[in-house]
Amino acid sequence: MIALAIGSLLILALVEVFAASRAAYMLATGLARTQENGRFAIDILQRDLRMAGHAGCVNDQARFLPANVTASRPALISTFLTDDQQFNGDYAAVGSPGLRFDMSITGYEAVNTASGDTVSIPATPVVAGQGAWTGMPGNLFAAFPSAANAPGRPVTNSDVLVLRFFAPTGVQVEQFIPGNPATIRFPPAQQARLTEGLSNPGLFAIADCMQAAVFQASNTPFTAAPSPAGTITVATGGLNASSFFATPPFTSGQAMLYRAESVIYYVGINGNGNPSLYRIRFAAPPGSAAVTAMAPEELVEGIESLQLEFGQDSNTSAAQTPTGNIASSVVASGVQPAGDPETAWRRVGMVRVGLLARSTEPASAEQRNTGEGTTRLSAVGVVFNPPDDTRYRAVYEDTVALRNRLFGN
Repeated sequence: MIALAIGSLLILALVEVFAASRAAYMLATGLARTQENGRFAIDILQRDLRMAGHAGCVNDQARFLPANVTASRPALISTFLTDDQQFNGDYAAVGSPGLRFDMSITGYEAVNTASGDTVSIPATPVVAGQGAWTGMPGNLFAAFPSAANAPGRPVTNSDVLVLRFFAPTGVQVEQFIPGNPATIRFPPAQQARLTEGLSNPGLFAIADCMQAAVFQASNTPFTAAPSPAGTITVATGGLNASSFFATPPFTSGQAMLYRAESVIYYVGINGNGNPSLYRIRFAAPPGSAAVTAMAPEELVEGIESLQLEFGQDSNTSAAQTPTGNIASSVVASGVQPAGDPETAWRRVGMVRVGLLARSTEPASAEQRNTGEGTTRLSAVGVVFNPPDDTRYRAVYEDTVALRNRLFGN
C-alpha cells in the first residue's frame, strides 16, 4: 500500500510536469508562429507598396503633372479608353477597378476603425458586407468571394488596400510599330520574365522616359495559338476600346515592356475558419472581353486585422508640384482633396501599416480573470479589445515610403 501510494504521487507529479511543459510548449509555439506570420505579412506588404507609382523610368506622379501633359501626349495612354475618353482624361470610364492604372494606390477604411477608435475583436471572424468599408464601390466588392464557406471571404474591422503598378521586371523593346494592330517586339530570350507567376498574362504596360501606356495584348507567344516568339500584338477588341494607331513611337532601346499588375490586399477567412492575409489579382487573358478577379491567394494565416494610414504630400492640389515632404497621415476616407480622389491618391507618398496577428491555435492555459483588467493592443492608433480565447496576439507596425514617389521624382 505504501509503495502504491508513493507510485501514485510520483505519477501525479509527472502528469503535472507534463501538463505544464505542454502549456509552455504551446505558448512558445504560438508566440513563435505569431511573430513569424506578422513579420512575413509586413514583408509582403512592404515589397508591393514600394512598387506603387512605378511607371517605367518616370513615376506616375511626375507623368500626371500638368506641365508634363499635352493633347498629343497624355499622362498615361490607355487602350481601355476610346480616343475621346483618352483626350478628355476620363480614366474612370474604364469601369473595372482592375484597370484603373491611373491610380497606383487606393485604400478603403473599415468603418469605426480610425485612429483613436476602440474595436472589439470577435472570437470567430465575422464576414463583412459592402457597407463594412467607407466608399467601397460595388464593382470592387464583387471581386471578393461570396459563396457560403468559400475561403477568402473578407472580415469586418479590417482595411482594404488596392495596388496597381508596372511589374519590377520587364523586357527591352526592340521595335514598336503603331497601328491597329500595333506590334511590339522584344528579345525572345527574355520572354520568361513576363510569365513569372502567371502563365498566360494579358495585361501589359510599355514605357520609356517620355510616355507610358497600359493595354491588353490581343495575341502573345504564350497563348494556345501563339504569335511569333518575342512578339505581342495590340488591336481594338476584347478590353481594348482603341489601339496604338496614332500613338507616338516608343523609343527602341529605351522603352521597356512590363506586365501590368493590379492586386487587392485584405483580411479574409480561410478554410479552417482562421483569419488570414489574402491577395486577389486581376487578370485578363489575351483577347478576352472581361477582366476577372482570380481566386484569392492565402498569404499568411493568423492575421486578424489590417490597419492603414496614408501620408500625403504637403501640396495636395493637382496644379502644384509635389514637394516630397509628407505633411499629414490620414485614413483612406480622409485623403485630400475630398472631391478629387484621383489627385488625392496620386499625392500619397507614405503608408503606415498595422497588423493584428494571433496564434492559429489556442493555448492550453486557463482563461484569465476578466476582473484583473482588459488586455489592449494598439495598431496605427486603433485600440483592439481581443476576446478571452487563450490565443497569443501581437501587433506589428511599419511605415513604408513609396520609393517611386520620393521627393516628387
